[in-house]
Amino acid sequence: MYAGKVVESGDVDAVLDRPGHPYTEGLIGSVPSRNKRGHALTQIPGMTPSLLNLPVGCAFRQRCRYADQVCETAPNITTQEDHRKIRCHHVVEAAVNA
Repeated sequence: MYAGKVVESGDVDAVLDRPGHPYTEGLIGSVPSRNKRGHALTQIPGMTPSLLNLPVGCAFRQRCRYADQVCETAPNITTQEDHRKIRCHHVVEAAVNA
């Protein structure tokens, strides 16, 4: 969930091994056990928006490296071939090329 909405759901192994939403990708990338010893943890840039003043469109777009103009509109949840549900205009390539 991000900003009160489900952004990705599905089989645990699929979500953890091939995250499809940039937020899920960022969360998994920030887990210490997934990083090499001595390297800095990957961080999601920026701050979580206020739930009282959410941005127009995708709530994650101001922190997302894939964001572009289409993200100014709210994305719908789409169902992937592996039955995962992802709310994003730019599903991460690792998820769709598995």
